[in-house]
Amino acid sequence: MELKSIAFDNGAAGSQYYHQWKSEKAVAWLHIMHGMAEHSARYADLAAFLNQQGIMVTAGDHRGHGRTGDAMDSLCPLGDSNSWNQMIDDQWQLIIHIAAEQKLPLIIMGHSMGSFMATRFCQQYGLQLQQQLDNRLIGLVLSGSNYDAPATFKVAAGVAWIERARVGGRNTSNILEQLSFGSFNRLFQPVRTEKDWLSTDNHVVDTYIADPWCGGALSTQSWYDFLKGLAQLSQPKAMAQIDSAIPIYLFAGELDPVGANGKGVEKLRQAFLQAGTANVEIKLYEGGRHEMLNESNKQQVYHDLNCWVQGRL
Repeated sequence: MELKSIAFDNGAAGSQYYHQWKSEKAVAWLHIMHGMAEHSARYADLAAFLNQQGIMVTAGDHRGHGRTGDAMDSLCPLGDSNSWNQMIDDQWQLIIHIAAEQKLPLIIMGHSMGSFMATRFCQQYGLQLQQQLDNRLIGLVLSGSNYDAPATFKVAAGVAWIERARVGGRNTSNILEQLSFGSFNRLFQPVRTEKDWLSTDNHVVDTYIADPWCGGALSTQSWYDFLKGLAQLSQPKAMAQIDSAIPIYLFAGELDPVGANGKGVEKLRQAFLQAGTANVEIKLYEGGRHEMLNESNKQQVYHDLNCWVQGRL
């Protein structure tokens, strides 16, 4: 594993830190966009497995997350304005930077918030990326994702706007936290911790809770930027901007509250199909929770992901 960084080319000054796990005789490249309130080093185990299959893996820490947020002295506040769009632009800068070092076919994967980032990235930059990389983007993988009507996110963004006015843009809101994460544990009563919804593996949950770079609450400004971004990317016109020829693989736990216990993932598949995407596969794991890459059956999840990737080559 190599830890590297590049300077931001927009927004607040700072550097985006990223990990690169190289593979001998690599045949493909998987770039990961991690979820909210976590960081890229948590994907080291997956990367080690994929390296053995000939797949190079990269993943950066977003603004307000991990080493990037630490260096900016800004953990959880993603920025003072326009942070969602800046994070998407950061991914363009990072992918182009890494792509210049090798010629491997690329698959983009996003988990949870990162799945929405990956979707928006492909909407906004997909065609440009194909032109610049000679059609090397060959797949999109979304883990622990969801889909809802744009109006739903607009209403939620309105709540975030009110909370920003009430408590300040760099502060957190108990109301927003309860509306987002507060209900996630209800399905799993009685619970051992507040994060039981993440995984059935207690060690994973405990490690997440103990990690100083995991679990922080977003600022009201960050929530507002994020929810506005979700309202935008879920528009049918925006969904249709994704290259219809790019295969998409959706996977999630059947009990993942983020994806409405699979219902939101199926709605996402339908949204892609209605937008014209020709190849959308879905895999729901029985009994699985939010982080299938950290579930008790993660080796099967790794195997299924690798099979899908190899099938794109």
